[in-house]
Amino acid sequence: MQVKAVIHEKYKETEIHVCSGELDGTTRKLVDELSEFVNTGLPVQRQNGDKTVIHEKDVICFFSEGQKVFARTAKEIYAVPKRLYELEDNLNEKLFFRSSKSEIINLKQIQRLDMSLSGTIRVIMKDGSETYTSRRNVVKLKKVLGI
Repeated sequence: MQVKAVIHEKYKETEIHVCSGELDGTTRKLVDELSEFVNTGLPVQRQNGDKTVIHEKDVICFFSEGQKVFARTAKEIYAVPKRLYELEDNLNEKLFFRSSKSEIINLKQIQRLDMSLSGTIRVIMKDGSETYTSRRNVVKLKKVLGI
């Protein structure tokens, strides 16, 4: 298998081409994995200013602080160049839930729920962090989780 990068001014957008003599299992798997990465990769910025791409499934939550939006993963917190409402519109609704005005959580990263509080739900994430679902979203969260 060869990997080649072609840099030319005629390309206005990055393109990925997979060329093969036949559509075998390896080619199909490569195309599927590239498609998943490209379609769910999220451009972010590290705290040192470096730009990178993270996978949506690795995000524990998105949150706003001040006028900025951040993505928290198990390893690091990244700055996201989008607003929460823009993320909410573009994220997989089966994977992410808007738990409050300032936070979107990854449903697959939920460890457990504490419903002992009146009118709200405390959400404990797999990394040990905690967040609270606003009162207006409690019913929606229960419905999404089938509770």
